[in-house]
Amino acid sequence: MKGYQMSSGLCLIVLSVFALQTQFATASYSMSETCQQYSEGYIANPDNCQGYGYCRGGVLIGTGTCKDGFLYDSNGGICDYAANVTCMSKLESTCSVVGDPVYVADPDDCTRACYCNNGKYSCTSCPQYQVFNPNTRSCVYSSQYSCPASSICRLVPNNKFVGDPNNCGNFIQCVGGAGLSQPCPNNLHYNAVTGYCATDPPNCGNSPPSPTPPSAGPGVLQNLPTNSTACSNYKTPPSGNSYFVSDGTTCMGFYVCDNTDGPGTWYKCPFLTHFDEEKQKCVTPYSVRCPYDRCGNLNQTFVADLGCTSYSYCITQTKQNFGGNTCKAVNFNYQYFNEVASACVNQDPAYPICTSS
Repeated sequence: MKGYQMSSGLCLIVLSVFALQTQFATASYSMSETCQQYSEGYIANPDNCQGYGYCRGGVLIGTGTCKDGFLYDSNGGICDYAANVTCMSKLESTCSVVGDPVYVADPDDCTRACYCNNGKYSCTSCPQYQVFNPNTRSCVYSSQYSCPASSICRLVPNNKFVGDPNNCGNFIQCVGGAGLSQPCPNNLHYNAVTGYCATDPPNCGNSPPSPTPPSAGPGVLQNLPTNSTACSNYKTPPSGNSYFVSDGTTCMGFYVCDNTDGPGTWYKCPFLTHFDEEKQKCVTPYSVRCPYDRCGNLNQTFVADLGCTSYSYCITQTKQNFGGNTCKAVNFNYQYFNEVASACVNQDPAYPICTSS
């Protein structure tokens, strides 16, 4: 009788462990839930291999989609060629973009291995207590592979920090869609909204405060005022018409000058163009080296920085101060940012903005 009771207890323990592991392997986070633990930056869309979102202050404040032929790389935080990206989105979206027939992990359930072919899939389950490792294409014990489906890091780029939703006040450094929970030093607490360890206890379990909407850069919503000295470098144009001078603040704005005494009246280029003072006209943005905010007057999510080895993130036609966006850090073989494709590429696009000077 005692033996039977011990066996029953053991059975209950095993079933409990299996239930916990199954729950662990199939848990997943939405973009909004991920943003609650991520102070600022872009994340993958779990429902669309081409989609991404932007977090600020614990809230999802914007979404976007990569151009055709590109997928969003959740590890690098940028759109990249489909062949270079392991999609972390829903299985239907994953199988719709893979090329050759291949086994992939179910993004929502690490216990399943799924065979994709021509956009269709069929799945089999790993043995009990095991998960599918897409790197080795085999089922392994969960101690040998961190399941991204269960991690708050699943949608977050590499080497970014997030709060631990299961251990308030701890943080996780994300690498490859997973990471380990760590406490802050010196009895501090991690604040997921600010992204820093602080003395104040974190506001766990409560909704984050509404973020301040991103402010628009100069000239985006309101014209710049008339400038009394803008025309001091006035040059008589061959045609005898007015001379146009860069406003020295934006990429799309210029002053119209009729003589050196001024004043100069400010105007803005047509939407999707930037001003080229040398050519005295508005041009395609990547054809003029503008040293100011290149997001202005454009509807793009990413724009190239001068030199084309890094890029900036745009909201409300304004560059966001979210540094470290170098293509080399995403993929060493794709070191240049192509603004037209909105992706990192392996060859210098050779646009004027890509030149050293």
